[in-house]
Amino acid sequence: MSGRSETLRAVMRGHGADLLARALLLTGDDAAAGSLVERALAHGTGRGHLADSPDEAATEVRRALHRAFRRDKDAEPPLTPVTDPDPTPEADIREALRLLTRRERVALVLRYLDEMAATAIAAELDVSVKAVVADLRSGAERLAATRPDLRIDVEDAVEGGVEEELTVAFGARR
Repeated sequence: MSGRSETLRAVMRGHGADLLARALLLTGDDAAAGSLVERALAHGTGRGHLADSPDEAATEVRRALHRAFRRDKDAEPPLTPVTDPDPTPEADIREALRLLTRRERVALVLRYLDEMAATAIAAELDVSVKAVVADLRSGAERLAATRPDLRIDVEDAVEGGVEEELTVAFGARR
């Protein structure tokens, strides 16, 4: 079995549920989420250099998932309203996110799910910081206006988050 096949299996074993949950949060639809994960897996593990570890490969797949969703031009499946009188928080958030454009949605998911700052989101999506700030602001304003129950703070959406992840290795050799 090839190294890519093993990497793909390891990514799915270790990160498949997270990738599918993230795609479902973005798309709001089971079938669309599955398709998005498939495309991200193909792009994130299918070409270029072979990742050194399953975690590195999962990072590349997650990045491919975000970029593919943001750039996708296909029509979205119709929004299925939540009919449950007491919906799960996940279903309620998915419904609220469907009020946003794809660009706003992915920016806000990265901001709040991954606690990323605008600069980190821009690097993740390979777009300008100015574009990300505009997406965060317009998405947060729309959610604040249409879903006040979510208590979205527009300035926190734009200004908050972590700039970058720092990894410290003790006892590492140079």
